[in-house]
Amino acid sequence: MALTRKKATTIALEPEMNALLTRAAGERGLSRSEFIRQQLALVLEQYRQHPRPKVAGIIRRRLPERGDEGELYAHRRQ
Repeated sequence: MALTRKKATTIALEPEMNALLTRAAGERGLSRSEFIRQQLALVLEQYRQHPRPKVAGIIRRRLPERGDEGELYAHRRQ
């Protein structure tokens, strides 16, 4: 994590969640706090503002002709 100032937050966990948190963090070799920060970052990424693409799928040039694709399926028409 970057060397930024962190804001402390308190959460209440049920005993089972607390045990699972300890186990998951330990298996990854992380502190419980670091494990929570990493997992929370993954979840919160979907809410981050991302820049819009300059082109949203609009094709400005004509595509080369691909030929008659019907030839590929001619045997099915019989």
